[in-house]
This record gives sequence, structure tokens and C-alpha cells, in this order.
Amino acid sequence: MYAWLSKNNTLSFLYVLVVLTVFVLSAVFAQDPQPSPTPESSPTPTPTSSPRPSPSPTPLPGAQNFHQWGSVSVFNGLPSDSVRAVSQTSDGVMWFGTDNGLARFDGRRIQNYSPGGPGTDRILSLQIHESGRLWIGTRSGAFVYSDNHFHLVTGTKDIGITSILIGSEVYLGTDTGMIFRVDGDTIANYSAVSITGTPISSVDGSSVVVTNLIENDRTVFAATSGAGIFSIVAGRTIERAGNRTPLFVNALAGNEKGRLWMGTDATSGRSGLYEERRSGFARIAVPTSRVLALQNNSSGLWVGTERSGLFHLTDSKVENAYTFENTSGGLRSNTIYTLFTDREGVLWIGTNRGVSRFDRLGATQETISGNANSNFIRSLYRASDGSLYAGSNRGLFKQIGDKWSADTSKGNKPIFAISEDRLRKVIVGSTENSAADKAASKESGTWSFADFKGEKYAAVNGLGLVRLTSTGNSVRYKEPAISCLRAAGEKLYIGTTEKGLFSFDGQSVKNEIGSDVLNIGTIWSLFSTTNDELWIAGEHGLFRARNGQVERIIDVEDVRDVFVGDGHIWAATTTRGIMQARHDDRFGWLVSTVGFEQGLPSEKAFAILPDKDGILVATNRGVVTYRRSPIAPKLILIRLLSQRVHDLGEARSTIALEYPQNSLLIEVAGQSSRTFPEEFKYAFVLKNAKGKELERRISNDPQYTPSELSPGEYLVEAKALNRDLVASDALEIRFAVSNAPFPWTATALGVLLVIALFGLAWAFVANRRVSIRNRELAAAKLDLANEAEAERRRIARDLHDQTLADLRNLILLSDTSAHKIVGFRDEIEAISGEVRRICEDLSPSVLENVGLVASLEFLLDRTIEKHKFTAAEDLDEKILFPMSIQLQIYRIAQEVLTNIRTHSDADTVEMSLHYSDSAFDLVISDNGTLFKPEEATSIGRGIANIRARASMIGSTIGWRQSGQGGNQFSLRIPK
Repeated sequence: MYAWLSKNNTLSFLYVLVVLTVFVLSAVFAQDPQPSPTPESSPTPTPTSSPRPSPSPTPLPGAQNFHQWGSVSVFNGLPSDSVRAVSQTSDGVMWFGTDNGLARFDGRRIQNYSPGGPGTDRILSLQIHESGRLWIGTRSGAFVYSDNHFHLVTGTKDIGITSILIGSEVYLGTDTGMIFRVDGDTIANYSAVSITGTPISSVDGSSVVVTNLIENDRTVFAATSGAGIFSIVAGRTIERAGNRTPLFVNALAGNEKGRLWMGTDATSGRSGLYEERRSGFARIAVPTSRVLALQNNSSGLWVGTERSGLFHLTDSKVENAYTFENTSGGLRSNTIYTLFTDREGVLWIGTNRGVSRFDRLGATQETISGNANSNFIRSLYRASDGSLYAGSNRGLFKQIGDKWSADTSKGNKPIFAISEDRLRKVIVGSTENSAADKAASKESGTWSFADFKGEKYAAVNGLGLVRLTSTGNSVRYKEPAISCLRAAGEKLYIGTTEKGLFSFDGQSVKNEIGSDVLNIGTIWSLFSTTNDELWIAGEHGLFRARNGQVERIIDVEDVRDVFVGDGHIWAATTTRGIMQARHDDRFGWLVSTVGFEQGLPSEKAFAILPDKDGILVATNRGVVTYRRSPIAPKLILIRLLSQRVHDLGEARSTIALEYPQNSLLIEVAGQSSRTFPEEFKYAFVLKNAKGKELERRISNDPQYTPSELSPGEYLVEAKALNRDLVASDALEIRFAVSNAPFPWTATALGVLLVIALFGLAWAFVANRRVSIRNRELAAAKLDLANEAEAERRRIARDLHDQTLADLRNLILLSDTSAHKIVGFRDEIEAISGEVRRICEDLSPSVLENVGLVASLEFLLDRTIEKHKFTAAEDLDEKILFPMSIQLQIYRIAQEVLTNIRTHSDADTVEMSLHYSDSAFDLVISDNGTLFKPEEATSIGRGIANIRARASMIGSTIGWRQSGQGGNQFSLRIPK
């Protein structure tokens, strides 16, 4: 999780290296300016089909393996660069105590904390209890961090806690010379009890600082600055007397054998490191000056000093010394406050410029010569006597101790293969034909050796399969395109360039897999396993051949070598460095890459050789030792999100997803000091309540979102796989998707909707019935009106035909009578006139005689003296109303005019008729008193008759105030 930090440092180191190189070259050229020499080209064999590429030489790398270093500083988010304590919780998360607060680092981000306010921001010590709780010593008390809360240990308020020891008991050392034992079985009742009674004091009586507490060989030791070392036995402190024991002790360290070291104050250039021996403590001759921190781990003793950097000792001898200068800033400062070894063996170094990390087991590079071509390694071989050989572009080299020495007897040609003959003498394959038929072409090259049925064979490109004997060499199979050999049981497999795979049984050669099936180009290397698998390193990938079937395992270009061991596959490529693969029962083949960022000096790798510490890799920039991490990473939960952000503690039980939520976002993070965050692979498996797998996924994405899930319980198993494809323990997250609740509200709304629809339908039907009934009633009313009009016409006809005739007879009789009655004739004529008027009112004959428009104009003229009538000349031709409707229009107008004449003081009346495509309009306006129909009394029937007649003919009527201040009546009959 933390190795990513080394990337930035690597770039910084390379930048510094380039600057220094430019500076040195500038100085050299300034002294003696000469043209730079041109590197000599490497001789290579000339194969018949696919030539073996010969990359150009590359510059030599620096002396240090800078990728082993990394750092965390204020730039990355630390609250302070002064780091005085480092620890790691069981989940793999790192904690840093600084002068300005506590920092939590999960490999991706830093979270800062203040245990108890400003007075507690200076962190002096950190320790992890077996329960996973973090103990924190601050300038103002001791705290325990658990479940995202800080708890002050009773009795330590405002006391500087400089050291914490968690063993069979918990002890606290202070800056006032006191040592406390913590009693209590729960966080709530933790309390500090003094075991010293009075503060430990120095020779002059002043109190001292308890700088370190350790438990070694079942004894607790306390180091002080001013009073030497004390043992804590049976709850009491006992001074470790001795004439040679320094008084100012800053650090202690021990091992499982009871061996004890102490770091003390010392002047510049002198050693501040002591080792306990039978006669007492003895100084170890190391120029440490003042020692501030000690750490003993499986690799030896690590010593952190005040100004001299970091020392690594084994058996009291200095193995390495690291400073800011010789690591080009990998070690951020030569002042080291604290040292800590994490669960993977990575050393964390707290300095006054942040935290540095040093991975001693990371990939390490060796250069075998000062010549770039000599560091272009093509082959590696471990001889039967244990000697290690490397074949380069400029001859053969042998490792002697920690140094490499050139074997000049093999010349300076490129060495493609190394082996031994029957006399255990090293033989090599190169562009020279020392191991091939003397008659072969001078351009041919020996690319591979194999032992088969007691004989030594060589693959000589440009010639074929050659058997090597002490008496002479012979060609057993002539094939110029031969490239490599591998003996497996009763077969000697032969790889070629572009022609496929063949086998030789000692007598004859047969084609195992043709080039049409094995579409891999040149076969560079072969490897066989005990389960009849043949691994093929080819030009177009790494393949596995089994039972005649070929499967591509790694899709990458130019695989030069392959090694298989313990189910783990290694492939050397010239395009991606070293690639690893292993098969997983659930997810199939898993693949990862080890390249420049992971410690290789180059992406070009040519050969792999297993070694006790890991594997050796031949690159074009030297030999690299890569150690596969045996420690599984940790996996922590980062975030749970559904409709809300869940507390991570909810993952301890089943997470309930309330309806309608049916998805959950799960974010995790792998924790490893030796794997970059982006290198992790994350495997997720989703199961239902019956354990059936519903989904599986593996990718570099740490987020997983199962969605569209039906109600029920589910389990998500998450794993993190580090760079070396080692899987973490499974992290299980259980959640349940709730059933949809019974939709009471929806049901009630549905019922109401049904009722409403039913009511609407009923209302529609009822309204339709009412509408039909209204139309029937309107028709009946109109019929009744028509009947009434017919009866009126009959009465008017009877009056006209009978009564008027009788009156005329009376007039005639009066005229012929001898006795004249004065005024009698005039009275009869007056009665006749009135009868005629009544007949006209009962049945206006004018409608039938002159039409509606003229009848209305006649009515207006007869009713109102001062009037105005407006209508189009051709209006009568357009009006197609039946006579019954015209009659009702006439009666309505007659009633309105009668009301105006009777009840209004109007002296002017205007009537207008208008007939359009949409309606017929009748408008009668007057200038009389304002009339409000709603305030009309119920004594008369005029308004009611008008409304009744209007409804019978389907018209709308209304009164409003006219523009002249009087009234305006309107009648509209839509078409």
C-alpha cells in the first residue's frame, strides 16, 4: 500500500543523478574536450528466419537501488515533518506521531487527528495492543484510540508520556522520571499507577526523562536520559549498576536470545552504540555520534542517529550505512527520531523531515562491469558447484563473493546459453562455433543446451540440432531455424523460428505442433513440468501446451524465458519486464507485471534463474534479484454507500437496505508496504442466501456495486491481490434487500381512483341521461310553446273570423236601424280595433308575411317611439331558423321591449341583428335606468319567460351595462 511513494522519490533520485552526471561530464569536458567514444556494436548470429533482436547498450544505473526507498511528508499531508513515533495496526494501516498531531496513513491518503486538544498534539510514542487498540503518548497525557474515539488514561493528564511498553503489563514512561503501570480491564477504567514512588533522578538530583521501555527475555528495561538503565522486577525499579554503563541512554533494543543494545549520547565521530556482554556493556566501534533510535529485526540491528544517518549491523559489524547524501534523498534526513519494522519487514524511519521507508527485500540490481555492453545480460546459469555465471554481450562473467569477474577464456562475444559438460566444465553458446560443427557457417550461433538420455545437445541457429561429445560433434537434425531445446521424459523438444514445435526421441524428429496452430513466431525458451505441461516462451506471448492443445496464458510481445515453480509462472519479456501468472479456480489466470517502477532497471528482461532468495533476472542493465512477497496483504473497508453513507461498523452485521433501495456501493483498499495502490487487483464474489454465486468480478477497481437485486439476503466476498498475486483474507459484507412493503397508500389511492372512475362513469351516464332528459324537456317545452302558439293562433283566428264578423254585423245593423244611438258605431269600431290588436298579439301574422327581420323592426317601431334598428339587407335570406324558433326570438324581443317601455325611463332604444358563421346575435340597448336581473322581484313573469324561451331554443342571454350608461340585452344562438 505504501510503495507508491517510492515513485516520486525515484524520479527525484534520477533527477539528482542526471544533474550530478551532467555536472561531472561538464567538468571532464572542460578539462579535456574530446569527442565521446561510440559504443562498439554487439556481434549477433544471423538466423535464417527470425533474427534475435540486439537492443543497443544503455547507460549504467546509479550505485543505489533507489526504488527501495519511499517517503511520507508534509507534502503528502502529514501535520508535521518531525515524526517521533511510528506504528501499524493489525489491519495494515500505518500511524505516525508528529510534533503537530497524529496521522493515519492507509497507503492512499492521510487523515490527521488531535487526541485531546492543542496540548496533546505533540506525539511522543505509539504502541499497538493485541486487541488492536492504539496507545498514544503525548506531551499532555496517554490516550487509547478505539472505535474512532480517544480515551484519556486516568492519572496521566498534563504528563508527558515519552515511552509505552505493551507486554504482559502496560507501562508508561514519562518526561519527569516516573514509570506508571496501567491497571484496569476496560478503556473506561484504565488508570496509571506509579511504580517508582518518586521520580527517577540523576546524580545531581534532578529528574530525568524515561526515554525507552522494552521487554527482553521476560524482563522490563527502562532507559533514562541522565540515570542510565533500570530493570522493573515485581513492580519495582532496580538500577543496572556498572562502571561502564552510560547515563544518557536514548534507546534500547533486544532480541529473542536476551541480547541487549543501547543507544547513548556521544560526541561527533565516536560511537554511541553499546552491546551488553558478560562483563557489562561494551561500545561497538561505529561512528554513530549520538544514537536516538534502535530497531532489531530479522535482518539485524538498525541504528538511527542524530546527525549521521542510518546504520545496519549484523553480528556487531556494519553492513551498510545510509545517509541523505548517499541515498540521494531516499533517506530524507540524517536526523532519525524513531525506527519501526512493519508486518512485511519494511523499515519505517521517522526523521525531522518526514517518514522514510526502506524495503530491504525489494528488487536489487547488480552491475557486473563498468562497461555498458558487459551489463547487457542474456543468460544466467548456476553451476553444480554453486557458482553463478552471467552471459553478457561482452563475454562470460562469474560471481566470486560479492564481486563479478570476467572469464576471458570465453572471449568477448555475446553469450546466449551456458551449461556444463560431463566433466563439469562450463561451456557457453555464442556466435562462435566452439560448441558446434566446425563445418557450420561462421554466422551461426549456439542458442540453447539440453541434456537428453545421457547426451549433451546444442541448438545451433543456422545449422540445427547438434550432439556434443568429447570425440566430436554431429548434426542429428538439420534445421537452420532451430532456436531452443528442452528435455522432458522421453522427448527432447525443439523450438524454432516460425516453424513450430518439434520433438526428438533419440532417433527421429517429428512435428509436435505446427506453426499454423502455434501462432507464436519464434520460440525463445521452453519449460516442462511434472504434470506433462510444456510452457512456451514465444515472440507473441507465453503459451501452455497440454495434450496437444495450446493456450495463451500471457498476452504480451517477445517473451524470452519462462520458469514455473509452486504453481507460479514467471516470464521474462523485452517489452514489459518480468510478468507473473497463477491460476485461480474462480477467476482463471491472474497476471501481474514487475517493471521499472517495481525495481527493474529496465523493461528488457532476457532470462530467469531461480535462487534461494527469489529469482535472478537478466536485463540489459545488469542482474536483478527479485523476492516474491510471501506475506498476504490486508484488506480494509473504506466506504459503504446506499441511500446514505453507512458507518463502517455496520459491516459487522447484516446491512439492511430499505425499500426501494436495492444496490450498495462497496469500496475497499488493499494494504501492503510492497505493492503500489494501483497494482492491487480486487476480486468480488456476490452470493445469495443459499450460497449460490450470482456474480464474480476481478479488476483494479476497488469499488463494487451490486444492483437491481431482488429482495433477500446477500453476501459479498472481497479479496485483494498484491503485486505477487498473493490474496488477502476474504472480507465478508452481508446485506439484505427488503421486500416492498404492502402498498397501503397506493392501494387506498387505487381504491379511491376506482371509486372516482366509477363515480365519473356514473356521473357521465347520469349526465348523459340528464342531458337527454333536458333535451327531451326542452323539446317538450318547445312543443308546448308551439302548441300554445297554435292555440293562440286558433283563438286569434276565431276572434278574427267570428268576433270581428259579429262586430261588423252590429255596425251594419246600427247603420240600417231607425233608432240611432249616438256613439254606438264608434264604440263598436273601437272594440273591433282592440280585437284586431289582440289577434295580432296572439299570433303575429307579420312573421309569416314579411319575415323575422322586418317583424322585429315593426315590433320596435310599434313599441318605442324613439328607436334605431340595424341589420344587414340580406339578413333574412341567411336566417334559416324554423318558424318555431323565429317566433321565440320574436317573443323574447317583444318581452324585452315591453319591459323597457313599462319599467324603464329610457327615451331611446337601439336594436341590432347580426348573423355570422358561428352564431346569430340580437342586441337591444337603451339609455334608461340600470337594470340588474338578479335583483328583479318575483311579482312579474317577464324575466322568467325570457329565460324559459331562451333555454327552449338553446340560446344564451344576458344583461350588462351599455356604453351609454343604460342597459344592453344580448341573445346568441350558436350554429
